[in-house]
Amino acid sequence: MAHIMIAYVLWLVGGWSGLHHFYLGRDRQAFIWWSTFGGCFGLGWFRDLWRIPEYIFAANRDIGYMREFSYKRKNYKHPPFNTVRFVGQIVLGWAFGALVRLCITEENAYRGLGWLFCVAVPPCAVALGVHLVANVQPERASFQWPLIGALCGMVWLIYDTGSLHYSAIISAIFVNWKGKEWNPEVGNNRGFCKRLFTLVFCCLLYSTLWGVVIYQNASITTKDGEEVPLREAIPNFFNSPAWAEMKESLKELYKFYQVHGFEKLWEEIVEKLDPTGEANAYKVLNLTDDATEKEIKARYRNLVKEWHPDKQKDPSKKAEAQEKFMEIQRAYEILSKIQSKRMRQNKKDRRKEEDYDQMNRGRWKKDEF
Repeated sequence: MAHIMIAYVLWLVGGWSGLHHFYLGRDRQAFIWWSTFGGCFGLGWFRDLWRIPEYIFAANRDIGYMREFSYKRKNYKHPPFNTVRFVGQIVLGWAFGALVRLCITEENAYRGLGWLFCVAVPPCAVALGVHLVANVQPERASFQWPLIGALCGMVWLIYDTGSLHYSAIISAIFVNWKGKEWNPEVGNNRGFCKRLFTLVFCCLLYSTLWGVVIYQNASITTKDGEEVPLREAIPNFFNSPAWAEMKESLKELYKFYQVHGFEKLWEEIVEKLDPTGEANAYKVLNLTDDATEKEIKARYRNLVKEWHPDKQKDPSKKAEAQEKFMEIQRAYEILSKIQSKRMRQNKKDRRKEEDYDQMNRGRWKKDEF
């Protein structure tokens, strides 16, 4: 039995992801809310504020709700037209179609089979989105009518592969005109594990499509202002020295885990991330982490003399020297602060040890008497 207080708590906490709909057995609606950030960017979530009691009655198969539902099925052969559901069909159908369309770049859209992909596949995704909204309880619809309507919109896609709104509108018209009927199965009688697996699989598939879109269309801007497509930058990263160092770090962490276990692993990960900048400072000064204070000062003085901007005769290298000079100074300041803190901490530790020794000596003298 579904409880209204639990439903409202889930609505408040995880309403944007459709958590309350999953609790009430409305899995399709939960996926729609999750994929559209709360039902078209929070509009559906806000509407649920006064719709949840009706959903509770349906989930619990309330006698009054079932009597009213039977009356509607007898007096209306097909469910009446619903503006909110119709708009939702258009929005989700267009969103699914646009997502699939973006999986292929403009460069490849008119090469070989790319054009066929842009014209034939997005309407199928549009039909899927329309069909998904059309099957939200208490209604259901077959897939053929939204598919036929979406394929009719291919006429516009031939001239403009981005004109998916025509397919979404025609598909929604077709499913409301011919495809929908009442769903006699009120509630959800499937097992929890099966429902959860299905929902997670659909979410992963949807997220994968978004990953493909980002991979194909996103770009990275370098410090020179050059935009590098992400699909080119990622392979370059895996061939870079940074990735080689990262692989070695991961191997070292795994070996550390085998010896020390999970308890000390987090401390080692934090150390590898170098939050204080100590490791990078040693790298800038070209020193190892066991360098003494004298060695750090000597290296700092030599590098400052070498990279001082006033000693650069070539004007084109002055900017580079200035940047390097500032980097050396920052590295030395970081190491100086860290060493000062450690010296103060060591003094405190020594004092504590001395006080502890004095206390023990006093106790031993009392024991002798």
